[in-house]
Amino acid sequence: MKTKRRLIFIYLQIIGLFIMSSSILISCDNKKEDLGSAIEYDPSKPVELTTFHPDSGRISESVILQGSNFGNDPSLVKVYFNKKKASVIKTVGDRMLVMVPRMPGDTCSVSVVVGNDSVIYSRNFYYRMSVSVSDVVGNGTPAYQGGALSESTLRPAYICVDNEGNIFASSRESANNQYGIIRINEMEGLATSLIMGNSALIIPDALCPDKKTGIIYIPSEHSITGFYTCDPKEYWAPRMKNIIWRNLNGHALPVNPWKHSMGFCELDGCVYTRFYDGQIVKINPKTMDTDIVYMTAAGTSEGVTFDPLHPEMLYLAVRSGSMAGGIYSMDIRDPSSFKRLNAAGSGHRDGELSQALFNAPYQIYFDPDGNLYIADKSNHCIRRIRPDHIVETVVGIPGVAGWKNGSKEDALFNNPQGVGVDGEGTVYVADYGNSRVRKLAIE
Repeated sequence: MKTKRRLIFIYLQIIGLFIMSSSILISCDNKKEDLGSAIEYDPSKPVELTTFHPDSGRISESVILQGSNFGNDPSLVKVYFNKKKASVIKTVGDRMLVMVPRMPGDTCSVSVVVGNDSVIYSRNFYYRMSVSVSDVVGNGTPAYQGGALSESTLRPAYICVDNEGNIFASSRESANNQYGIIRINEMEGLATSLIMGNSALIIPDALCPDKKTGIIYIPSEHSITGFYTCDPKEYWAPRMKNIIWRNLNGHALPVNPWKHSMGFCELDGCVYTRFYDGQIVKINPKTMDTDIVYMTAAGTSEGVTFDPLHPEMLYLAVRSGSMAGGIYSMDIRDPSSFKRLNAAGSGHRDGELSQALFNAPYQIYFDPDGNLYIADKSNHCIRRIRPDHIVETVVGIPGVAGWKNGSKEDALFNNPQGVGVDGEGTVYVADYGNSRVRKLAIE
């Protein structure tokens, strides 16, 4: 039903665009004979910009740009809201109709490229982000029960999403000593355990996908060397793997087995993790050969991931120890580049990344546009770091725990620990305190 309503909305929007395009043509001095060669792009003349309206809007809303020498061929014109390319629907020389792209940033510079000319409007466009939160599975009962999503229950601690729409959750319910890995599929409407047992069998942590092969990597707390893989070719049957220490690079082996998160690197095909004792390691998933690539202070990392736009850049979230509350980055080609990106300490502060504060940041993951999403557990919020290094609270009220679906202004979370993003930019949250997997539709 939701899909039908969306299709109807898009259909009506397209009709509206045709009407607006026609009105643009008619309004050009109301003379068809004036739309001849005068509206073609003239490379000997500059492209000039005057104004546009409206000056704010959401995804797919129409904007009329005004100026001169735009030409009459939309395929030859490029329009950008910040770095996001907009769809050019119609151009008639002194005006053009474009559609706002998805999530270009809050404040957008609007640029027009025609031929060798590239010009920017003197005023900004303001993007209005819309967020809607809904439940995928779970009803507040932490004990695991599989089956239909409407009836299934779980205690999701971490989460990841593959390219086929499969959601994988590490479920950890200590009261009933239930620990396992659960596959959730919205199209099938089912939640299925891949492995389920007590803490003596498995304690799964923050999963990560190899989105090319579909293999899921899950760190385990049971041994220093052990972790799990789930391969779709084997219907995600969990397989225990053991790393082989090769190059210690002068560093000591970990004493504690706690490696709470893994990240897959598309650049070298290796899996990276960080141990509680501070070792950042690289694992070759084909040979299990493992190198210690850098040594940090002790503390728990609940988040490890890579930037899809800069696959050499490793990001970590640290929730405990002397590095607590920190978001860190490291160029894997130069491990000495390891550094903290936000202000020291813990709390809640949006704005410039260098001044931002987090309170027990857990799992982190990038969307396809380079926005880094963070499950900010003790703030009960989902935060994100934009590519322009601005931190914003996407949803949740800082310091207020609860459960409520709806808009950005209304939705509440309770100690969210996990965050994953699919290929379309939809964000999924392991809302640990509410015993639910939730979905954020962000536009």
